[in-house]
Amino acid sequence: MKKTLRFLLVAVAAMWCCAASAKEPAHHDKGDDSRLWFPLGLSIIAPPVQLPSPSHSLFGAMVNLGYGQMTDVCLLDVGLINNVTSTMAGLEIGPVNIADLCYGGQVGALNITTTLYGAQVGVVNITGDLHGLQLGVLNFSSNGGALVFPILNFGF
Repeated sequence: MKKTLRFLLVAVAAMWCCAASAKEPAHHDKGDDSRLWFPLGLSIIAPPVQLPSPSHSLFGAMVNLGYGQMTDVCLLDVGLINNVTSTMAGLEIGPVNIADLCYGGQVGALNITTTLYGAQVGVVNITGDLHGLQLGVLNFSSNGGALVFPILNFGF
């Protein structure tokens, strides 16, 4: 019963994050907010060997065996180098995580985001606009929290 309740709570939180991210203006080159969503993505080396195309959005899990890039990811982005060019809503896990707008968290050695609503846990965490916390050896934030702070940095 506890596992089921925990799963439902995580699922509802993920859907809420995805709904919130859908309200953000798209950073697509098309100029409109038309998105084609996929449930699962796989990148073997780089975007030329990746399904779906980096210009699409993903509602589910993206697995990057090398470098993977998507426009939007909702739920999970796992791999060696994860790059979300617009909105990441959920969790990015890997040695290098990059996102423009992150609702959720990044866990890795190097975490970079322009705007963070959530948490970064890693060796080096970099964000432009911090609304949450950073836990790492070096934490950088240009707006919200301290500019450079070791171990723990937070801003709201």
